[in-house]
Amino acid sequence: MGNKSEEKRKVHYDLLRIIAAFSVVMLHSSAQFWYSLDINSTEWLVANSYDALFRFGVPVFVMLSGALFLPKQYDLSIKRLYTHNILRMAIIFVLWSGLYGLLDCIHFDFTQVSWKDVAKEMILGRYHLWFLPMIAGIYMLLPILRTWVQNAERRNLEYFLSLFFVLQILCWTIRSIDSSVYLNHVLDTLQVDLVCGYVGYFVLGYYVSYVKIPKKYHKIIYFSAFPAAVLNIVLGNYLSIRAGAPKADIYDSYGLFTFCIVLACFLFFTEVMGRIHYSEKAERLIGEVSKGTLGVYVMHVGMMEILEPYGIHSMMLPNIVGIPVYAVLCFAVCLLVALILRKVPFLGKYIC
Repeated sequence: MGNKSEEKRKVHYDLLRIIAAFSVVMLHSSAQFWYSLDINSTEWLVANSYDALFRFGVPVFVMLSGALFLPKQYDLSIKRLYTHNILRMAIIFVLWSGLYGLLDCIHFDFTQVSWKDVAKEMILGRYHLWFLPMIAGIYMLLPILRTWVQNAERRNLEYFLSLFFVLQILCWTIRSIDSSVYLNHVLDTLQVDLVCGYVGYFVLGYYVSYVKIPKKYHKIIYFSAFPAAVLNIVLGNYLSIRAGAPKADIYDSYGLFTFCIVLACFLFFTEVMGRIHYSEKAERLIGEVSKGTLGVYVMHVGMMEILEPYGIHSMMLPNIVGIPVYAVLCFAVCLLVALILRKVPFLGKYIC
């Protein structure tokens, strides 16, 4: 890194990455018994409320990637992009999918299954690993996106982000509340694939960090986060009870209220936390923890599956306390393992 302001920026990005990683662990901790609990019970309402509050992690990860990879300061060639960034994501995805598959195979009766069944388990892996091919896909667009954002006028970027907000965020939210066939048909005619995905968050990360949101809007964005969090909880619980089954669409990554939380969180760390002076010791500690966050992401679901049969889970205490306690436990253990694995010479960065 270059000057001191760049160092500070790195530190606040690291802090945000740590918080985003914990939010993912927190939502999976809250969702551990999400499908099995009675949706009319207090326990389910608590679990669903935590789930609704901690959906900001993945969009923040994507925005961080946009803020890091899109600026001119980042030295990027297509060769390095594929041999370093994309290759690393591919190896980690294949490795952990295989490990999760092997974990499933422990329960197999090998007199009743074939090698194809084992291979299938190893290829399918786990649901949360979808993030790795998704971000690798966005990386493939980097040479095009970088050329565009670095030469685009402010209003051009804002036009793109406006399309993302209307065609993805608002349309997703409307569908979550009213999913009638006719409404879906109308909204489907408005789909523009380029802005209807995580590329929107990717570009938004660059915009907030480098183009900058005018200061007159900062307080509005910050204050919107609280009612957005309340609406995520209230509507999340209401829509599930109305449907008679768990429903998470309203507070998913593209939900309007989650979008407000994500934007407020990212803006706060960019504009406020980025100005704080950190000691060298604090920078090193934060940096080390940040390096372990990808490892936490890939292994925390497996850690939960390993611990659950031993009675260590989010319902081991009343879940209003049990969910965060369990999330902290899983995060801490996975972080420790990740930091150890990263010390493996050469291979460490390709493990987690």
